[in-house]
Amino acid sequence: MPKNPFRRRRKVGPERKDDEECPFQLRLDPLLALMKENNELTCEEMYREMGGLEGIAQGVGSDLKHGINESEAADGYADRILEYGANIYPKAPRKGFWMFFLEAMNDPTIIILIAAAIVSLVIGLAAPEDGEEATSWIEGAAIMAAVLAVGLITAINEYGQESQFRALNDKKNEKQVVVIRGSEQVDVSIQELLVGDVIVLETGDQIPADGVLIIGHELTVDESVMTGEADSVHKSPENWKMLSGCKADGGNGRMLALAVGENSQWGITLKELSTKRPPTPLQEQLGVMAKLIGLVGLVVAVLVFIVLMIYWAIDVSKEAWKWGNLRDIVDFFIIAVTIVVVAVPEGLPLAVTISLAYSMKQMIRDNNLVRQMAACETMGGATNICSDKTGTLTENRMTCTEGWISGVKFDSVPPEVTIPAEALTMTMENISINSKDTSVVIDGATFNGNKTECALLVFTDKVGGSWAEIRQNHEDSVVTIYPFSSARKRMSTVVSQGANTRLYLKGAPEIVLEDCDLVMTPNGSAVPCTSAMKGELLDLVNGMASKGLRTLVLAFRDFDAFDEKAHDNEQHLTCLAIMGIEDPIRPEVPGAVATCRNAGVTVRMVTGDNIVTAQKIAQEAGILTEGGLAMEGPEFDKLTDEEIDERLPTLQVLARCSPLDKLRLVKRLVDNGEIVGVTGDGTNDAPALKAADVGLAMGIAGTDVAKEAADIIIMDDNFQSCVLAVMWGRCIFDNIRKFLQFQLTVNFSALLVAFIGAVTQKGSPLRAIQLLWVNLIMDTMAALALGTEKPTPELLDRPPINIRQASLLSNIMIRNIIGQGIYQVCLLCIILYAGPYIWDVADQSVHHYTLIFNAFVFAQVFNEINSRKVNGEQNVFDGFFTNWIFVGVIVVTVAVQVLIIFVGGVALQVTPLTWDQWIATVLVGFASLPLGAMLRLMPVPEKDRWGFRNTTQFLRGAKTGWTGPTSAVTSRSDGLIARDSLADKPEMAEIELDDAAL
Repeated sequence: MPKNPFRRRRKVGPERKDDEECPFQLRLDPLLALMKENNELTCEEMYREMGGLEGIAQGVGSDLKHGINESEAADGYADRILEYGANIYPKAPRKGFWMFFLEAMNDPTIIILIAAAIVSLVIGLAAPEDGEEATSWIEGAAIMAAVLAVGLITAINEYGQESQFRALNDKKNEKQVVVIRGSEQVDVSIQELLVGDVIVLETGDQIPADGVLIIGHELTVDESVMTGEADSVHKSPENWKMLSGCKADGGNGRMLALAVGENSQWGITLKELSTKRPPTPLQEQLGVMAKLIGLVGLVVAVLVFIVLMIYWAIDVSKEAWKWGNLRDIVDFFIIAVTIVVVAVPEGLPLAVTISLAYSMKQMIRDNNLVRQMAACETMGGATNICSDKTGTLTENRMTCTEGWISGVKFDSVPPEVTIPAEALTMTMENISINSKDTSVVIDGATFNGNKTECALLVFTDKVGGSWAEIRQNHEDSVVTIYPFSSARKRMSTVVSQGANTRLYLKGAPEIVLEDCDLVMTPNGSAVPCTSAMKGELLDLVNGMASKGLRTLVLAFRDFDAFDEKAHDNEQHLTCLAIMGIEDPIRPEVPGAVATCRNAGVTVRMVTGDNIVTAQKIAQEAGILTEGGLAMEGPEFDKLTDEEIDERLPTLQVLARCSPLDKLRLVKRLVDNGEIVGVTGDGTNDAPALKAADVGLAMGIAGTDVAKEAADIIIMDDNFQSCVLAVMWGRCIFDNIRKFLQFQLTVNFSALLVAFIGAVTQKGSPLRAIQLLWVNLIMDTMAALALGTEKPTPELLDRPPINIRQASLLSNIMIRNIIGQGIYQVCLLCIILYAGPYIWDVADQSVHHYTLIFNAFVFAQVFNEINSRKVNGEQNVFDGFFTNWIFVGVIVVTVAVQVLIIFVGGVALQVTPLTWDQWIATVLVGFASLPLGAMLRLMPVPEKDRWGFRNTTQFLRGAKTGWTGPTSAVTSRSDGLIARDSLADKPEMAEIELDDAAL
């Protein structure tokens, strides 16, 4: 290779010492310059000066056919990584713990409270009250310490959640890339990709590095993410530049990696991207509610301050003025500010964050990798799931079980009948050559790549051939490839055979047979494929399909002179074989579909398969029921939107469905008010995944494009995991409601007691430092306890939750909040006014207020247990010990409360209690539990008992639980959700709701 003018020291990437010899002819800088150059003429000149494709490959120590030499693996490709860098993208700087602490302390009310505490501290030191010279400063110092403790605990919590989200993002970015190394095709982690790797690209793959095209077969790339151009770019020897981050949206090919990680164009772009997470719908709703509650708290705080000031002014006017009287004003102000701090439910958004972070982590164990946080919430309200068949409802464990080759039918593999040798040879060549490079079978059992193609490869081996040898022998004879797409439903490979050329094709029977002019016969000859013959072949296909088999037709065409640009190359075919491939339904799917139906979720099968096959599988899965409608894509496409809407209530199977049909179905469902989850694995599924409320991409079979478009990745491609996502979505919504019920009860009672105490000249029964402890209990700790409750199967025994319309407060919750709130107010008032007589303590003494404080805290502890159930369930201890975080929070709260009472002293304005006082205050707090049981027996208005607005609900008699019907959820013209087939359920009463239900 001639001396290269671009060969100079690089300024970007890992450092190599000046005296250290570089083992590669091309350094990093010229490669980066080549990838960065936008001027086509300059870029082409640089490309030629580097020696073109061959020269660049040699310059980076690689081979266009065999990839990086396997000898480099011995030292972990150290020289290559040192020179060119690793494929690790830059991450946003991590926010430090103290940054979270400063954000927690930056709240205006906290700042005001700290300032007031400082004033109290100064007055306590400068003008102490008589007899309290040694302790008057303690209250101000204690408040400051408590505020710091609240800030630290909040920071610890949020720092932990941020760590979890970063770990989840790392998991989300894990991908496998197919490369050629040492002449072997291997899967490597995207982070292990190296400069010099030969990358194998298929439709739907995201380009993982900058590089140059080696070979492409109808390869088109969507470069809009980098260039802004909407139209896909056809890649060829003249248009060879490949940019990372772009997506292959058609065809296939190979490329040579030249820049990876932060040196690539995508890596450079990532440095500029914001990583701030947008708020979820629940967070937005709770933010609005928090402001309203805070406003109420502010009003109460101002009233309390005014009342206290009036009484203070009356008292001061009766005595000689002392500067120490100013401390009373500061104390009143601190109490008012503390009331605001307690009232403002900053724990509401925190509870959502904790619940989402916990749930997203747990969902990974259930094979749900969440890419968009809001999807967790939305999935709980799904009323429809449009599911693929292959791999999702079925096992994707393909086996060729029967077929027809050259007029000979066989029912076992290997066939027990004699198949013409020439036809069998052509069949094996069609299978082996006309398949993706990524489709390989290891040891006859492990399938990599397309499972349907792998099943055919196994068939080739079983009938005496070797797909690997056939593929290798014809590797250099491939002229061109017409890749498979959902629209074409076929794939073709053209190979040269001496002076002639042959096209091998496989595809959907009803489409391929239409283009067949000839058909092979048992004697090995080809005869005209008449209409009668096509009918017989279609009957054969339908016979296989009725057994649930996937069917493919193999065909070929010979050319004397092949013209790649001719429009009819895939016509005038000769039918060679029909293959029947079994893909058994997953055993758990029928149960999962029944569970969805019970939960009010309609499951629809959307597949590209033959309608007969689709109906058979749908019946086995329980999707296609009596009276259900199965349609084919072409028929569906001819319908108007109004005609589709009329069929939606009964439409359960859409076969031979194109991506546009799938997208249209999703849009019609969404426009009819349904919450739609859609599964998808192909590049062309991306629009439907985006249009759905929740897009569910397949983690195994899914393309990079589909995964990027999705909100959740189903890592095991199993429909059961979709059902678990619904359950987790409902669990998150319930957890937020649990926390909301608990917090509003505390707010209700604390604010009312503070106001009553002020108006009746008792002051605030709860001291500022004590209110801060209560605030810590009901915000951070309660959010942690109630936000981490695990889902139960009972969540799927009720209607879906429309997250956009559902009320955060249900009638059941309102009943519980009012009942418990009134009890706590009455309890505290009794102790406030009768406590001195009951326990023989001085009125408004520290001892007196300690009794109030202890009773109030234990009322919250036991009511926190009540708050575990918000849907009318009777047993609040059900699953109690399955959430050790909840148990731990309760134990810690009780332990700290005991410690406060025994050793808090002057700092926390408490005094130790006697054993009988301990028993009494704990018992009155414990009374919240039996009170909760009685409240749960009280009826509430049946309309919107769960707070699910615009939802038709079904109740069995007077029971509090909801048992869903076994029929599908359908949409009605009035926007409500109706469910049909209730004639056999006379005991179920339908209740329609509207926005005025509350």
